[in-house]
Amino acid sequence: MAITVRVRNGRVEEYENGSHRRTYGSNIIAASTDGRLVAAVTSSGRVEEYENGSHRRTYGSNAVGVQVSGGCVAVQTSNGRTEEYENGSHRRTY
Repeated sequence: MAITVRVRNGRVEEYENGSHRRTYGSNIIAASTDGRLVAAVTSSGRVEEYENGSHRRTYGSNAVGVQVSGGCVAVQTSNGRTEEYENGSHRRTY
């Protein structure tokens, strides 16, 4: 099953095989998924994690973009750096 996400009107829209599945979140500016985990950046610069539409955790600051791969979340910050998180714990910055 292919899961994709897009941001529309400040909310995350989740699609499964091209069909709309669910909508969640608020004040979202960017989102990414690896097919299981959805990470979204809020307008306040925090990263929110969702799994099956349920909010799991919030972390980080000054975020402007996000990418998810294999459970690892890479967050682009406003100062041009990238921070990696795994299970909500900061791993490294580069």
